Amino acid sequence: MRILITAGGTREYIDPVRFISNASTGKMGYALARAAFIAGHKVTLVTTLEKSKIKNQKTEMRIIPVETASEMFDAVKKYFPRCDCLIMAAAVADYTPARPAKTKTKRENKTLTIKLTPTPDIAKWAGNHKKKGQIIIGFALEDKALRNRAEKKLKEKRLDMIIANTTTAIGADKITIQIKTPERKWLKLAKASKTVLARKIISLMEGDKKNENHN
Repeated sequence: MRILITAGGTREYIDPVRFISNASTGKMGYALARAAFIAGHKVTLVTTLEKSKIKNQKTEMRIIPVETASEMFDAVKKYFPRCDCLIMAAAVADYTPARPAKTKTKRENKTLTIKLTPTPDIAKWAGNHKKKGQIIIGFALEDKALRNRAEKKLKEKRLDMIIANTTTAIGADKITIQIKTPERKWLKLAKASKTVLARKIISLMEGDKKNENHN
């Protein structure tokens, strides 16, 4: 299968040297990319972190470096039509500065107000442009009402699978995840390393693809 994966947190620039971002390490996205590659799939990884930070990187894995939500959106739009599965593991910023300064903003002894505008909803775009046979997997990171919010995202964005976890997963090596598809009840996986969980996610995706082909 041709699998497109996004990983890392985007950087939304305020000026040439300052940006808004989040605490995402990209570990889950990279673990998924490695698991998919080892399973024999053709992987395209759209990432906001340097190639040197991807452990056990395989040269056959296509890596597309991006920084901002807009750049990630452009990359997904480019490669999505040719993929069999899109896994949105990146922590894409919800907002970006409306008018980034072209030069470094100097410090002044007064309050600085930055106007933010919404970034493109990449998962929603993909759901609306999905072709028959394509699989879209999304992530939901929540601090409350985990399952309710994740199910809402699953339906509204027309995803085929949602992987939900709490904010404690950020930066952690071992986490607990819960998985939901439109047809199945919630599946809770015991706490494990992101490497182990990534293999299970890829296996579940492969099973869903096989069932779809048989049907």
